[in-house]
Amino acid sequence: MRKFTISIADIGISFLFDKDISKSRFDDFKNDFIKDARTDITLRVSHDGFPEKKRRRKIFDSASTWSLFTSQGKYVFQDCSFKSGSPPDKLVVLESNFQSGKIYMKDNEPYQDLFPDPLGYPLNQALMTTLLPRYGGMMFHACGIDDSGYGYLFLGNSTDGKSTIARLWFENKVPVLNDDRIIVREKDGELWMYGTPWHGDFKEFSSKGLLIRKLFFLRHGKRNSVASKEGREAVSMLLTRCFPPFWDKDGMANTIELCQLISERIPCYELNFVPNRKIIPLVRDI
Repeated sequence: MRKFTISIADIGISFLFDKDISKSRFDDFKNDFIKDARTDITLRVSHDGFPEKKRRRKIFDSASTWSLFTSQGKYVFQDCSFKSGSPPDKLVVLESNFQSGKIYMKDNEPYQDLFPDPLGYPLNQALMTTLLPRYGGMMFHACGIDDSGYGYLFLGNSTDGKSTIARLWFENKVPVLNDDRIIVREKDGELWMYGTPWHGDFKEFSSKGLLIRKLFFLRHGKRNSVASKEGREAVSMLLTRCFPPFWDKDGMANTIELCQLISERIPCYELNFVPNRKIIPLVRDI
């Protein structure tokens, strides 16, 4: 049995394969997220067929790419909508302790398609959204910038300019953690942001984590301008730019609490910007 571990936001997810795979298959992948890290969650990858359907209760349906049900106290994610009527190609069964589970594949799923992320889209992000509240975290539609150790977090929905911001800073030789998916975690009283493997149009990304210094809600504008956002308004803007676990009552409570903590501890601004490099000194000088 072969094992490898990925670390995302300092959360170690180990994959155990039920078939022998040559060591070279693992060594060929120089992915920034594959690390010799501690294991927080262990997932076994199986091609032995899907488990029997027992006492299923539908919990959530994305109406397009994935859905979630419970069975015998376990969360079961599948890579299709209930509405599609099609059988899934992949299931992820998560034990009630949120520390172990099993990935079920079709028999004809080629192993070369499982690296470096056996979960694959969309189950990787659905599972991470479920796990993060238990680690003091949540995932945002965001771009993260590492400006000489100063973490700037730019939140925005589709077309708000996250990839544009990433490109402008990168052209100024400033590292980009990710242009589309950033995880925020509270650790030891501090708020950290981390890059993820799930980028948008901009291809540069990193597994690095660093403290958040400033947070910006992006908007395209005719000129560069900044307005401070606080309290309930900031919390509301955070919630509309995150991946909330609607299917999990406790997870949602933790998510709202984290948004409140972010709004209290991190300076938050609405940033209207013109897509040129003048935005960089403006952000630095705030």
